[in-house]
Amino acid sequence: MLVYNLLLLSLTSIGGLCQSWGTTWNNYYTFSSCWDIKKSNERSPDGIYTLTSSDGISYQTFCDMTTNGGGWTLVASVHENNMAGKCTMGDRWSSQQGNRADYPEGDGNWANYNTFGSVDGATSDDYKLCIGGGGFFPEESPRQCGDFTSYDWDGYGTGTGNSASKAITKASVLLFYR
Repeated sequence: MLVYNLLLLSLTSIGGLCQSWGTTWNNYYTFSSCWDIKKSNERSPDGIYTLTSSDGISYQTFCDMTTNGGGWTLVASVHENNMAGKCTMGDRWSSQQGNRADYPEGDGNWANYNTFGSVDGATSDDYKLCIGGGGFFPEESPRQCGDFTSYDWDGYGTGTGNSASKAITKASVLLFYR
């Protein structure tokens, strides 16, 4: 079972977290998750690491090695850290990228293919995440995406009312798993 942790950070704080220390050390070993790296070396710092899927495909991701014991893998951020970024169908990590009913547990890293798609598909689009109702900003229309309405939205699609998720999105949304 995956444990999800939603972290809200300002966009400017992300740059200070990324370190290159793990790159050289990480090249000698193969890991499938940030949690594996943390278990292998408790002193691993936050930073960009190379992970390898069960299919042998390598990809880079940010690992949070300090929050709640560390080992958290970044799987989503908002529009390449650019709120004016364009949403596309590929931004929705849902059944459009495949439903694996024959493999519901996944490979231990991406267990919910309906939510996240495949690790290869997700990482090829720069970890984008579009929020449903909270993604409807009148000034950004028609750059909308998402299959669900957000919480606390009393004017969906009209540009009126309150949206707590709009405030969250403006701050930055990062989704980590371990």
